[in-house]
Amino acid sequence: MTSWMHDSFPGHEVNIVFARGLPLDALIAGLRELRREPLAHGEAGGWAWAVHDMLNDEIEDYDNVDYRHICPQGTELVVFETEPCSAKAHGPNFEYIRDGRLILRFSFEDVGQRVGENPDHLSAELLAAGLIGPDAQCAAADTDDGHDCFDHHYDDEDRLVRAIAGFFALPSPPLSREVVREVSGPITPATFVTYARGLDLPTLAEVFAEAGYPARTKGESAGWSWVTHAAADLPGQGVAETASRITGFRYEERFGGPGRVETVFLATTPACECPHGQNYMVPHCPEHPFQFMHCRGGFEKSYFNVGRRRESRRHGDLLIRELLDAGIVGRQTSAYDDDPGFNADGAVTMRIIKDHFGLPAPS
Repeated sequence: MTSWMHDSFPGHEVNIVFARGLPLDALIAGLRELRREPLAHGEAGGWAWAVHDMLNDEIEDYDNVDYRHICPQGTELVVFETEPCSAKAHGPNFEYIRDGRLILRFSFEDVGQRVGENPDHLSAELLAAGLIGPDAQCAAADTDDGHDCFDHHYDDEDRLVRAIAGFFALPSPPLSREVVREVSGPITPATFVTYARGLDLPTLAEVFAEAGYPARTKGESAGWSWVTHAAADLPGQGVAETASRITGFRYEERFGGPGRVETVFLATTPACECPHGQNYMVPHCPEHPFQFMHCRGGFEKSYFNVGRRRESRRHGDLLIRELLDAGIVGRQTSAYDDDPGFNADGAVTMRIIKDHFGLPAPS
């Protein structure tokens, strides 16, 4: 449960912001006005959410973020400061803001000290969970000399987040596995990522370098090797074609036989809107390759672009079950009616792709 509260972004001290009544695009724009660039974002369960660095070291902005500025009338924000001071191992902070006013704030280290316009806004739920009131104290602390309350510290923290998430109906109390994965593994915008299974990292990087596409970053995890390329520096179609070719007959002898390699190509570049690109069933052009492509045997087995219902124009049905279940394609697509911004940036689809193949987060 608390995995998304600690170390979900190694090297970052992050805040997680949930917004209800505020479109995802507006939440992202508001955070940028506050000089906080989202590291990941999405929508689920009627909430938009975003993760951002607590501080902005680049401009030496070390002040706490005042979220009231991005919470207009009719909007609610639930905020978790996951590591307000990791160097001193302070516990997380919680804020609830409504209509631009701070309703409730407290530290996980001292839930009994709550501030805001209504410090008791969650008191009934906290009491029921045994987090405040006469049952909140650890009985063993006074009776067992060998007891260390820190042994159940994370269990207590887990109960606290569950109580908060349950009251506000945050995406799948406490937070859906799908959202956790998205929070922990975003791909940098304007990036091409090629994942390969059945091929070690040195060989993958070597093949791309031979094709004229040296990797910007590379790594290996969870059975996959991967290389990334900056979209601004290289032709996307060339990188994508290389991702396909290395699974085919041209490389069979080098890689030890046919059918040994499969690849997944992802592009966090805009979907093709070029007039000539629209002549294809799945729009693409040399400047704008498919945003998703799965290859085996030298062929593109499945490919499509993501977001704004683009998934309906696709080749291959490898992911059709997941796309139907998520309401992205098919007849049951009420999510688009309930929320016009649903999956507008393709984040839900990208999450489905990552989950289906078990793709690690590229570094």
